[in-house]
Amino acid sequence: MKCIPIIVSIVFVAGCEGSTAFTAQNGVRVNPVNADVFEVFARPSGRKSDFWCGAGSYASRVLGASDGAPVYAVGGAGRGVSLDSPDAAQFSLKPPGQVSGATGRPASRGWGPEVGQSVSVGRARNSCQPLLSNDD
Repeated sequence: MKCIPIIVSIVFVAGCEGSTAFTAQNGVRVNPVNADVFEVFARPSGRKSDFWCGAGSYASRVLGASDGAPVYAVGGAGRGVSLDSPDAAQFSLKPPGQVSGATGRPASRGWGPEVGQSVSVGRARNSCQPLLSNDD
C-alpha cells in the first residue's frame, strides 16, 4: 500500500512538467516565464528562424493569438531564466516597454532576434523548418 502514494506523486509531477513546457513543430522547446513573457530554446546548431518558429507556434497554440497578431522579441539570445540553457530568447505578445520580467538583453554572439523586433504570429509559424541534425 505504501507504494501507491509514491506512484501517484510521480505521475502528478510528470503531469506538471508537461503542462508548462511546449515543443514547437520544429522541435524547439518553449517555456513560460510569466504571464507576459515566454522563452524559446534553440539548439546549438540552430537557426534564427528556429526562435521565431517556436515563438509563433507557442503564441498560436498555447496563447490563442491570431495569425495577424504581432509577437515581439523582448530578450535577445543568451542564458535562459526558466531553464539553464545558453541559447534562449524571450518573446511576448506585448511590446518590450509593456512587459515586466523580460531580460531586455541584446542578442549575444551576434545571433538570434533583436529586442523590439516583431513579426506576425502567422509569419513566425511559417518560418518553421525541420531542425538541423549534426550531419547537415
